[in-house]
Amino acid sequence: MKKLLVLILAISLLTPVSAEGVEYGQDATGDPNTVRINGGASGFLYSDRLVFTAAHNFDGSENWSNLGFVNAPGVNSTSEQKKYSIYKILKPPTYRARLGSDNTRIDDFGILILRESIPMQNKVEVASPADIESFIREKAPVVMVGYGFQNVAQRSETQAWRDRAPRKMTSVLVSGDDLRKYYAAYPLWHQPNQTMLDFGIPNDATNGSVCDGDSGAGFFVQKSNVRYYLAAVGGQQAGITNCNAPLGSFAPNGGMSGVNPAHKHLALIKEAEDFVANEKKLEAIQEAARVAAELKAKQDADERVRVEAELKAKLEAEAKAAAELKAKQEADAKAAALKKTTITCVKGKLTKKVTSVKPKCPTGFKVKK
Repeated sequence: MKKLLVLILAISLLTPVSAEGVEYGQDATGDPNTVRINGGASGFLYSDRLVFTAAHNFDGSENWSNLGFVNAPGVNSTSEQKKYSIYKILKPPTYRARLGSDNTRIDDFGILILRESIPMQNKVEVASPADIESFIREKAPVVMVGYGFQNVAQRSETQAWRDRAPRKMTSVLVSGDDLRKYYAAYPLWHQPNQTMLDFGIPNDATNGSVCDGDSGAGFFVQKSNVRYYLAAVGGQQAGITNCNAPLGSFAPNGGMSGVNPAHKHLALIKEAEDFVANEKKLEAIQEAARVAAELKAKQDADERVRVEAELKAKLEAEAKAAAELKAKQEADAKAAALKKTTITCVKGKLTKKVTSVKPKCPTGFKVKK
């Protein structure tokens, strides 16, 4: 029986963990950098249009640049949330998925370029080699906030899957030597051809552990108001429960996440930044053209209104003048028609004046010449 238990434990520790919120973690609703990617993975908002994530989230997904999107950082539900479309996905040329019995993903890092900006609330820098050495030496707190499963129930409850809030784990960064020592302590985990990554981050039930859905979330160290980004979740996991995944269980001394640091991919990050800068220039040109076109359209419309108003006023003035002239002429004609005149009529020595509109001498009288 004891041998059987040992065998089961060994098998569970060898079982690959895929797409690793955080199990045993703390609520992190409102986190300014953690985003949920449609399909269930996580990402880290590095700048207004760049999201760092794990490359393996997009293995075999050719339509992600057309159909993919992320939600705003830190939301506790994807229902009725704004969607930020993914424009382009970049992976390092050195990325390699799991190969055969080698359960390690190498350089499991990807960059999502968004079609529109997400307002940044803080400052993020990629941790340099010197930063990392300092963090290891100081045992600086390493934080990861993700949207992965938090308990076994979320594996079967659709609503719970949709409405997960982000959660965080807090650990430390250990050297590559310590990562190798961790594996050496449990020889059955280490396949003969298994690749070991550069650094390790311990997982446990006290401080939190990665789980399915956390893949792509970022490990970072916070110093004042700056977050120093270390790496993405996903490259290598061992000895974790993975929210009661089949055969999942913690190793006696807790689990471990292996990572390659993001500073190895500065050229890829620069490529993404240059792409965004160029897109913003094009957008600025297009926006300027749009504003100019709208201004010209308004000016043309205003000019058309002015000309039409002037023409209308002119026509109205001419019509008024014509009406007034006609009225005057009619009035004059009427007045003329109604004007009385006086004539002198004579008959022998008799004289008589007749006043009328059309004066006429009485019978027997003649108009005096």
